[in-house]
Amino acid sequence: MHTEPSIWGWALPILPALGGLIVIYLARHYAPEIQGAGVSQVLEAIHTREGRMRRSIALLRPLATAITIGTGGSAGREGPAMQFGAAITSWLDTIMVLPTHRRVHLLGCGIGAGIAAVFNAPLGGWFLAMEVILPDWRPWTILSTLVATIVASQVTVMVFGNFHLLPTVISTPVNQTMPLLIFAGLGLVEALGSIIFIVTLSTTTHISERLLPNAYVRHALGMFLVGLLLLLSLAVTGHYYLIGGSYVGTGDILRGTLTDTNVLLILLVLKLIATSLTIGSGGSGGIFSPSLFIGAAIAMLYGYCLTQWHVLSPHLMGTIGLCGMAGMIAASTGALLSAPIMVIELTGNYAALLPAILTAVSAFAVRRMFMKDSIYTLPLRRRGVKIQENHYVLENNDGR
Repeated sequence: MHTEPSIWGWALPILPALGGLIVIYLARHYAPEIQGAGVSQVLEAIHTREGRMRRSIALLRPLATAITIGTGGSAGREGPAMQFGAAITSWLDTIMVLPTHRRVHLLGCGIGAGIAAVFNAPLGGWFLAMEVILPDWRPWTILSTLVATIVASQVTVMVFGNFHLLPTVISTPVNQTMPLLIFAGLGLVEALGSIIFIVTLSTTTHISERLLPNAYVRHALGMFLVGLLLLLSLAVTGHYYLIGGSYVGTGDILRGTLTDTNVLLILLVLKLIATSLTIGSGGSGGIFSPSLFIGAAIAMLYGYCLTQWHVLSPHLMGTIGLCGMAGMIAASTGALLSAPIMVIELTGNYAALLPAILTAVSAFAVRRMFMKDSIYTLPLRRRGVKIQENHYVLENNDGR
């Protein structure tokens, strides 16, 4: 459901700024790792600290993310859920002595379980843990990680009921050559959008840290600007579409409620800027959910252009939006396999699996041609921590 207009009125930007000050206080005094998207910190722990993480992250990360999103931040909940699941390993490590390979293994199980619980997507959580986090495809690792994600998803169902986070898109199976070429073209567009997203977030982080070295001032100002964007969104559309992961906005796009191309373009730009300000200035939250909104908006704009040119049938618009989400996630995060599976589980539309896979593959391939780092590995590389995007993507000596 849409968020009701705030009782703060035009003073709304003060609220996310206050929340930002609390998050920075927690980060400066207890655990700096609670800032950012969360996945980069997990990758760094695996590759540089033998899978060890601060135990306090298990408590502070959900709190910091709740404050960021609850006060109006534009970020997702999946990154913190993954980091929370990974941090549980630190508590187990104090109970029993774990060798490095087992610690990393359990860390991957926690990550998969966290993502599966948040989205009620056991297969998507398993694929994401196996391809993005764990460099181990042995049978025991595969089986145990899958068990962890299934159990976590089942607990979610027991508490909240069986649900799909996003509305089911009505579509027919796509297997003809011409429509499939259209989805391959969509992957190209999503790849370009992902590059803009990655560069915008990275540039925002770099510039804000250089111009505003004081962390409190930097994040408070960034969140104040996010509050102004929330007011702008409310003025243009009547809703706070930018809050959190924008699940309601993504649902409206898939349902066909948001059809005005000018409004879609404005929201696309605002979401891109708001998420970059939230995470880039020091907030706590994920980028997976914002990628869903951005990918769906880009796909719908692409689809509307093709329908105007009579290239695309209007009944495929819902499928276009769904596949656009898969393409954006695959290109921006490097989750080539899990992106289409996750999107299918989020909507329950299994008929769109083939075009979703095609869009994800083409988006990932095109982005890799121009940029070898994902949105998770680029911040680490800029700090001198060189981590391969995915363990199955090999680099040549020249870095390609």
